[in-house]
Amino acid sequence: MSLLDRLPGRGDAGPAPRLDGRTTVVCGGAGEVGEGLVAALLDAGARVAVPSRGHERLQALEHRLREAGRPVERLVPVIGDLSAGDEGAQALAADVQRLAGPPDLVVAALGGWDAGPPLAELPIEDWERAVFDGLRSHQLAMRGFVPLLRDRPGAGYVLINGAAARYPVPGSGAVSTVAAGELMAAQVLAAEESGYGVQVECYVLGPVATRSRTEAAPWMATAEQVGAVIAERAGRRLAAGGPAGPATILEVLTAGDLRRARELAPGGVRGATAGRAGWVLWGLQTGGIANQVRRGAPPRD
Repeated sequence: MSLLDRLPGRGDAGPAPRLDGRTTVVCGGAGEVGEGLVAALLDAGARVAVPSRGHERLQALEHRLREAGRPVERLVPVIGDLSAGDEGAQALAADVQRLAGPPDLVVAALGGWDAGPPLAELPIEDWERAVFDGLRSHQLAMRGFVPLLRDRPGAGYVLINGAAARYPVPGSGAVSTVAAGELMAAQVLAAEESGYGVQVECYVLGPVATRSRTEAAPWMATAEQVGAVIAERAGRRLAAGGPAGPATILEVLTAGDLRRARELAPGGVRGATAGRAGWVLWGLQTGGIANQVRRGAPPRD
């Protein structure tokens, strides 16, 4: 039984849709969350291209996937740098298409976490760097890969976002602002690309268990489970050939949100089932809850 078929709430729904013969791309696939997404897409039968500027990182990714029993013969490592600017991003996208074939699904698992002074005390150079670095790679990924998805029936573009886009964490105002900007970018991209048949989805994730996250709690979703949901939704959409519509926004704060994420219709918006309690769990994991309690009450649902 595959990871897709072991998702919470699958029951007697039958085998999950497969991605056999499909080409997928995971920008950021050599990262902690990205690795789990890559593993799930490989399990679903996809050919998975992973761009990275570091050959060593790609080798390490392949080694870990092989050790875990993943079908690495369908892993396509591609050397390239999305942060190198427009020309570099275009060249990287062309290399991916040449080595792996025209993509049917692109996942952008880009960005990171940072903490520092309150917004009113944050040096402007730190703000500018956080905003520039945080949004630049996403924009370059869109410019490089979205045109390759146009007019491919059922094609999809997925942005991996963080709960900071929805819930404020004191001390991480720049990251939260960037995440909120990415969330709106997903919605604008969907409005612009639906006419080309490209369905845009955005996953707003709380803490997820990864290979090196030693403090993972039982209620957390794993990166592989999130990847399995992405694979199932993409397989269903590709099998049907579309159509595309508004951005699908799925909030996954706990493993219990995975079933609802699987079932959400394209263009839907689904918040976390845990609501405020889920935010508290997330805050405890990020360490932001201490500041939040000291400064005021957590946000309401």
